[in-house]
Amino acid sequence: MSSLHIIVVICRAFAPFIRQLRRIGRTLMKKNRQKLILELISRQPVETQQQLQELLEENGVHCTQATLSRDLHALGLVKQMEPNGRIHYGVNPLSVEDNDLKRLMNITRMAGISAEAAQNIIVIKTLPGLANAVGSYVDKLEQRGFVGSLAGNDTILLVMKDNETADELLRTIQELLDGKHALP
Repeated sequence: MSSLHIIVVICRAFAPFIRQLRRIGRTLMKKNRQKLILELISRQPVETQQQLQELLEENGVHCTQATLSRDLHALGLVKQMEPNGRIHYGVNPLSVEDNDLKRLMNITRMAGISAEAAQNIIVIKTLPGLANAVGSYVDKLEQRGFVGSLAGNDTILLVMKDNETADELLRTIQELLDGKHALP
């Protein structure tokens, strides 16, 4: 058997493994890019896809306009009008329906920073401007003992019936933030 033949056999044997590594790499790049998009729109008003694309490039992330458009759609970002009339991208949790729970879960994973309990109250910290989207996801969990929530700019208060149910929900939220939680 020639050296070239051996190399061909080895390459064919490893081809599925190499394809899998490429898929994993693309998935990681996509998640990191989408997390950066959420961070960028939470730091400053972003009015156009071109502006967002330039901000991504300043942060070392290069993507096409088509990829960026798909990311905006996947994250559920829409153009919103400020009271002063300026338009910018943001998350609109009020338009999210039950079939978009996975999208909200992904935003929660990327936007959530921390969660702590104080007896029957849970406090979740998020990236600025994303508390309403994260709060919308938590509302849709339909957790036992959940009384209600209040979301501001970057903080959410969750009120539970008792300390036990607060601890249960806190574990679920922390698993979500760590990437271990599956859809309910």
